[in-house]
Amino acid sequence: MTNKTPPPANKSFALDPFLLLRKVYDTVEQLTGPAIEKLITTDRFARLNGKVMQAILLTHRSTRESVSAMLHTMNFPAREDIVRLGELVLQLEEKIDKLTDRIDALEQRGQLMVAQSTGGQDGNGRTG
Repeated sequence: MTNKTPPPANKSFALDPFLLLRKVYDTVEQLTGPAIEKLITTDRFARLNGKVMQAILLTHRSTRESVSAMLHTMNFPAREDIVRLGELVLQLEEKIDKLTDRIDALEQRGQLMVAQSTGGQDGNGRTG
């Protein structure tokens, strides 16, 4: 018979999965790190990576164009349509601001002319 002491009540035997994953990650990194670093510093890897990036960009462009065509077919606005609409709204806001400024200037000029023609009195005969 072995005389084992029971574990302390405050110590848990539950395994921490994150601690285990971290240990596995560190071990794999130590074993494969130098080989991967040697691989990614080669010209061959750089050329291959460039070709992969070109393929990704081509796929992205093709997908964007296909989605845009599909949206137009279904009579939905595409991104370009919404951007164009936003630009038109901004142009309209600028025109409204210019018109507002012109109206304000005309009103001020009109009030000045009224004040001069009445001798410093407003339209009701009061000086002001």
